[in-house]
Amino acid sequence: MNSYRRDDWDASPELASTVVPPYLMGTGVVTGEDTGTRPLSPPHSHADAMLAWCYRGTVWVHLQDAMWRLAPGQGVWIPARTPHTAHHERDSVGCYTYLPATSAITPIVDITRILVPRAVQEMLLHLGINDMPTDLRVRIQSTLIEMLQQPAPEALDGWGEVPLPTDERVRALVQAVLDDPGDPRSAGELFLAHGLHERTVLRIFQNDVGMTFGRWRTGVRMTLGARLIVDGTPIGAAAHRCGYATTSAFSASFKERFGLTPRQHVARVQADSAHHLYWR
Repeated sequence: MNSYRRDDWDASPELASTVVPPYLMGTGVVTGEDTGTRPLSPPHSHADAMLAWCYRGTVWVHLQDAMWRLAPGQGVWIPARTPHTAHHERDSVGCYTYLPATSAITPIVDITRILVPRAVQEMLLHLGINDMPTDLRVRIQSTLIEMLQQPAPEALDGWGEVPLPTDERVRALVQAVLDDPGDPRSAGELFLAHGLHERTVLRIFQNDVGMTFGRWRTGVRMTLGARLIVDGTPIGAAAHRCGYATTSAFSASFKERFGLTPRQHVARVQADSAHHLYWR
């Protein structure tokens, strides 16, 4: 989640296109220190569709009703005029490629996840820092757009979409879980700490995200757990960070969420071509 309320999302300003003809696209790169849970900017939208993608580390893309965790090589198309913001974890590099409707081969009308090929990543960055004749730049941009809009290959599970309830009554509760997924307090203790009745929370989560609070909280924990073990954290330490007293309990929840044990998940990621192409 983040520090913004529904009114902030509703009032999101629309930023004008920065792509000037004859050019077809443009890419911005954001580097720097860890932003924690602090978004890079208030919610806003663009006149152009935007591809948010991760070059290094972990990038979180925030929408009003969901968050997406992006690992290197993973991207999310965000349609024009869709309010969003983002934050980066420590030493991460996030990239934002803007595509006017007139440049798109296929209209971008839905939130869509894609894998950004390594060659495309490097060329997008190359275009951003190197001069070249206009006609050459436009030809390269045209080819990159075609590559980015190819049908996406099957991607690894665990991209980390976290649906978010929009009801302001559970805002502080949701933020607390996102800030500390491993908080050992029970659901009842969390509700009490935030002055919430269990029936109210259940109704809000069922209406807004289509699941119980407990299932949602487990999903948040598993998103963190998947990232930790792929990054090399021992399974026992990952279990503790995610609020599990034993490795076996963590492994059981992990298998229920992803269909694989933690060790099987790590082995699959390491064997997948996306791991070799994208992970840094």
